Amino acid sequence: MEKIIGINAVVEALQNPEKNIEKIEVFKGVKAERLGQLKKLASKRNIKIHSTGKRVENSQGVVAFISQYDYYVEFGGFLEKLAGEKKSIVMILDGVQDPRNFGAIIRSAEIFGVSGIIIPERNSVKINETVVKTSTGAIEHVDIVKVKNISEAMSQLKKLDFWIYGADGAGNKYYHEEKYPDKTVIVMGSEGFGIRKKVKENCDILVKIPMHGKINSLNVSVAGGILLSEISKNLH
Repeated sequence: MEKIIGINAVVEALQNPEKNIEKIEVFKGVKAERLGQLKKLASKRNIKIHSTGKRVENSQGVVAFISQYDYYVEFGGFLEKLAGEKKSIVMILDGVQDPRNFGAIIRSAEIFGVSGIIIPERNSVKINETVVKTSTGAIEHVDIVKVKNISEAMSQLKKLDFWIYGADGAGNKYYHEEKYPDKTVIVMGSEGFGIRKKVKENCDILVKIPMHGKINSLNVSVAGGILLSEISKNLH
């Protein structure tokens, strides 16, 4: 079985009726007042809470066990959902590898109203325990879509009138100078290499974040949060 760790992540999973939780384990040292909501939600779903003397690292003493990480959404169904939305933000992660970055990006995406995150099937981080924990429950509210070909996915989004922005240090516009349309895609590249050439060529506009320090790059999750904050101003 796979694990969801952390109080907030487990609570959000309990609130998702589609999440099949096998059991919950709580470390004996966790204070009862921290478990009120969790116990109520588990009781409603007839999920047993087991006390344990073994504490899982970084779990806050709470672990839920599920059969598998079933968070992925089919691309076709995702496009159908987007077709019915007047305003949407979509993220594309072109080769992000670090699970903590992925989890942090999911958290920012949920906060700023992103409809879904598209990732490639190959050469990309997969949803795992670290991703779920780092998202602090946000993964329950953001569609994660795996596709075989990022460029083809971009073409399909353009057919739905999305404008596609790539985050690139060599972009010809600063991110805050752009007025983002009602249907916006933001593409973030990998931690070491940025957006691949072919994917970059399929972007409509490349934007950059101004930097005034001696270090010439930002962590991809930090950059993603900055860009989403600006994009969401025009859409929400």
